[in-house]
Amino acid sequence: MSRVPALAVFAAVLVAAGALILAGVSGPPYLSTDGVSGWIVVFAAGLFAALLATPFAIEGPLRASQPESDTRWDRVVPLWGALALALVVAGILTGASGGFAGDSLAGSAGLLTTIEAGLVVVALIFVLLSG
Repeated sequence: MSRVPALAVFAAVLVAAGALILAGVSGPPYLSTDGVSGWIVVFAAGLFAALLATPFAIEGPLRASQPESDTRWDRVVPLWGALALALVVAGILTGASGGFAGDSLAGSAGLLTTIEAGLVVVALIFVLLSG
């Protein structure tokens, strides 16, 4: 049962990567007022699914060494936050290379990655600050 979250992350990343490739093949506009590519929407959904399944994939292997749930999650949340923060940085760098433009695949993918991973980081900051 502990492999299910890791498989979910893997499948979601494959969906996101495949959608990004197909968006590139279909051409612009990707994310603009002129239109939204359906493949960019699939990319966003795959990335979001991967981000949401990640903490459970991290938590699964810790069950053997940490039998108490609270102790495991105290380790998982910072790791999940660090991964999301790394994705924010990658999204900013990728998006900036494309000028965050809707007719640029890099700009559109970077913008969506920054927003989605940024939402995870902000949510985790609120969780950590609330105690």
